[in-house]
Amino acid sequence: MMKTLCVAALVLSLSSVCQPASLACEKLLQPVDKAPDLSGRWYVIAISSSCILQLVARVLLPSVHVEVTSKETPNVFDFLIKMKMHGLCANETEQLFQENNKLFGVDSNNAAAGDPDLLLQTGCSDCIVTKGDSVVNLLVLFSRRTNITAAELKEFETQAECLGLTKPQVLDSDHDFTNCLSDEDEEAGASLLRTIQQRLNDNYAISLKCIAESSLYYPKAGFEWAQETWASLW
Repeated sequence: MMKTLCVAALVLSLSSVCQPASLACEKLLQPVDKAPDLSGRWYVIAISSSCILQLVARVLLPSVHVEVTSKETPNVFDFLIKMKMHGLCANETEQLFQENNKLFGVDSNNAAAGDPDLLLQTGCSDCIVTKGDSVVNLLVLFSRRTNITAAELKEFETQAECLGLTKPQVLDSDHDFTNCLSDEDEEAGASLLRTIQQRLNDNYAISLKCIAESSLYYPKAGFEWAQETWASLW
């Protein structure tokens, strides 16, 4: 009888812990109700994705921001992506089609094409969160600011957790593109390669940990607590 009561208490305790988490996930994984104004500059604050992409972001640790301008065609935007990595800079432009809470690629007729990225809910007033899974699962946090608060970052971590993704990697916040090194500078290129090699060595264990966390980390806390509590009953 006592064992039955203990098991029942354990189940109720787990329910009370999981219910708030599931409610938070339900809210954070909902698409936004109103399409945001995309025009202007957005800084990439953090990303969460597969282990490999996450490791690349951690090793390269770039700073990225996007300049968004509207086109004459309704709902079509130019995205000028600017990236800085260890002093070296690069630009890339792509077009996207916005339809409410979805972002599509653009075909030759300026129409929406491909699988869309979703714009998810966020409590950050000047942020947007995009979720894409056409090639790899990718969650990206953008803000009008170069840095956000700890609470805002924690919310993004919760979104990643709800999706079963890795803990977000915060990117570099150096967006000064006036002092970029030349890509023809051989010493700068050699220095970058040395830095990448060193970071790969430093993050070897983290890459293994990332693989483990992808399948085990997010339910780990509740599972370990339940396991310890269960063991203490006998």
